[in-house]
Amino acid sequence: MEKDFKENERLGEERLNNQGCLMKVVEYNNARDIIVEFQDKYKARVCCQWNNFINGIVSNPFWRVGEVRLNYQNDLMQIIKYNRSDDIIVEFQDLYKGKVHTTYRAFKMGKVKNPYHPTVCGVGMIGDKYPSKTNDNLLREYDAWKSMLNRCYNVKYKEKYPTYQSVTCCEEWLLYENFYEWLHSQENFDKWVNQERWSVDKDILVKGNKIYSPETCCLVSMDINQLFSRHKSDKKMLPIGVKKVGVVFQALCYCNGKENYIGTYKTIEEAFLAYKTYKEDLIKRVAQEEYDKGNITKRCYEAMLNYKVEITD
Repeated sequence: MEKDFKENERLGEERLNNQGCLMKVVEYNNARDIIVEFQDKYKARVCCQWNNFINGIVSNPFWRVGEVRLNYQNDLMQIIKYNRSDDIIVEFQDLYKGKVHTTYRAFKMGKVKNPYHPTVCGVGMIGDKYPSKTNDNLLREYDAWKSMLNRCYNVKYKEKYPTYQSVTCCEEWLLYENFYEWLHSQENFDKWVNQERWSVDKDILVKGNKIYSPETCCLVSMDINQLFSRHKSDKKMLPIGVKKVGVVFQALCYCNGKENYIGTYKTIEEAFLAYKTYKEDLIKRVAQEEYDKGNITKRCYEAMLNYKVEITD
């Protein structure tokens, strides 16, 4: 009874640990088996030995939890788990709440990178859900996403390729994770990811479209993609597919890097009509061939069948 009495006397005893945190004995079974509770808002309970308690060498699992600091990108981060100085987890205090395993030293110096900071073209966020590379090689998904943002937001690229001057990207795809998931959801993703000459096309489903988005894009081979690329036949203000030669006009169609001669006509209107007929027939023929091979989706196939070439293109 005397022994039990002395041990029970130790209940409620308080002491500071070596981290400066106040702890209190809430259960005492024997000298090797006691439970202490830290006297902070987290009230963490830790099983330890009496000697460790007396010497203050019981670690508070919530020590430094809640501490905040700005990183080098000026993003606010907060410690949400602290095991020891080289084993902590910080959470960035933004919409995406990205979590990073790091060290207290890196946290204190602000050298923790926010995975959701817009680092690609000043707008694109990679995130921490999917990898951007494997074996030091960029994933095709990431390369396609970065190239898309480059076309939309790189000023020098737009100067070099004026057709992209007003092209932009939907807000959803500014996050790599969303673009990655869209790619993998496409029926012909296996064709796109396993064959070299494939692309993300924005021009087929919605004619005149200027926005990369899930609703306006599809996966197609480069051969199909180039069918919808603009190639001016003359430096003068002539319709697409028309070239002036002396006093007459030629109808020409660029396909797979080659210039296909259609015919020579007296007027611009006749030449353009010949080009229009040729191009629309070509698009329909390619659409049928590719759909039969299972290379394009039904939506893409129907859009190609209904595609109309306009003189204002």
